[in-house]
Amino acid sequence: MKIRLWWVLLSLVVAGGLFVFYLLSAFPAGSLSFWKRERVNPHTVVIMEREFLCGERELLSEREAPRELIGLGLSQLRERFPESAGWRIEANLPVTLKLTRKADDFCPAHRPYRHLGLKDGYMAVFEGPLGFDQRVLRCEKELPETALTPGLREKLHRAMRFREQPVAVQLELRQELEFRSEAALNAALENLDELQE
Repeated sequence: MKIRLWWVLLSLVVAGGLFVFYLLSAFPAGSLSFWKRERVNPHTVVIMEREFLCGERELLSEREAPRELIGLGLSQLRERFPESAGWRIEANLPVTLKLTRKADDFCPAHRPYRHLGLKDGYMAVFEGPLGFDQRVLRCEKELPETALTPGLREKLHRAMRFREQPVAVQLELRQELEFRSEAALNAALENLDELQE
């Protein structure tokens, strides 16, 4: 009886060993999540970038991991670079780590842009290109929505839902309501009759 139990146990150990050997040889090294060490190591490429309000990105650095990040796992990285502080982490550890921080500003190219829209019943001037209505620079109190022509009013309403518009409408709105500088915007406001056509 003891000999039979011994053979059963030996068979189970051999079968288990063969199964583990199969798992380790059938999959590429590091592909098994329980086998892979998901930590930053000295050869991990760390990419740091800034993402502006307009979606543009600026590469700040791309290099091997600095000493203070080596050995950190994903949960420790999330503590050090919290989402609440504007960080986004894309990790393919131990190969790469991308740390992106959201900026509270437009990129240098889009910073001078201005566009027209509506705010609180008035024509308003917004910072940045169309589709980004986070920053109202001013409301034109002498231009209430009710005083505008139906055509301009409709364009301004579409501008406030810019991303929902078909591409052809977006291009038309960009030509009429988006300006590359404050000077171009002011020139258009002085010739408001042309906008209202």
